Amino acid sequence: MVVAISGIAFRWIQVGGLSFQPAELIKFTIVIVGAMFLSEKVSAGEQTDSKKTLLPIAIGVSVVGLVIVILERDLGSMVVMIAIVLAMMFIANVPLHKLALAFLALIALGGVAIASQQYRRDRFYAFLNPEKDCSSTGYHACQALIAVGSGGVVGLGVGNSVQAYGYLPEASNDSIFAIYAEKFGFVGSVILVCLYGLLFYRILAITKRAPDNTSRFIAAGVLGWLSVQTIINIGAMVGLLPLKGITLPFVSYGGTSLMFVLAALGLVYKVSAETASRRTLPQISDRRRYA
Repeated sequence: MVVAISGIAFRWIQVGGLSFQPAELIKFTIVIVGAMFLSEKVSAGEQTDSKKTLLPIAIGVSVVGLVIVILERDLGSMVVMIAIVLAMMFIANVPLHKLALAFLALIALGGVAIASQQYRRDRFYAFLNPEKDCSSTGYHACQALIAVGSGGVVGLGVGNSVQAYGYLPEASNDSIFAIYAEKFGFVGSVILVCLYGLLFYRILAITKRAPDNTSRFIAAGVLGWLSVQTIINIGAMVGLLPLKGITLPFVSYGGTSLMFVLAALGLVYKVSAETASRRTLPQISDRRRYA
């Protein structure tokens, strides 16, 4: 088993002719382990205890960050993982001021991570002004905007994409939304975004009605995972966020990502099935968390 280099980052493990993305397994693991940990702390009434709950979470996130950000150099996946943790902590009724402080600290660390690597600085500058150098650092952003703009109102149609044929990098993976917008236009893009919105609304409803704490935290973690990853991917393709190498759930080509996203969604609908059979009230009833 060897670790392959993807660009400049160690993001893939090659086993024979198969490749595997460890970051996707880590996301799934965080949902399961985080839900079990927080459920135990909530049952003991310790979810707001800094030493017993918040410090272990901070240490765990730091260890994962060292692997994902430093070794794999995958800041985008780390943002998604943090979203998973914060979503579960929010549902666990961790005080909002503590979550706000954690969020501000993470923004500061993200700024340090961007400033510490030249390619991250280039991506950030390209995000601020992609048209400045469309032949070099801003190439990917420019080509994505061209693809989205070429779609117009109703798109060019299936099989009529131009950007997919060698112009837009990672056209079937990270950049798939731009190709989709080129083919189906503004109308098709709105329909896709609405479908994601319906999915996230359904997961939120499952979270609110979950029969126990562990199930509730699992659903919340998956909601944080899928929603933030979708926002980052689409936002990058339309120029609202810097480019990050993460997939669009359920649409991007890629076995590892699709496998774990489907597994995570399976957990959510398992929670939904248990809710329907047990018909119990949530154990955490702080209404402001669902307002």
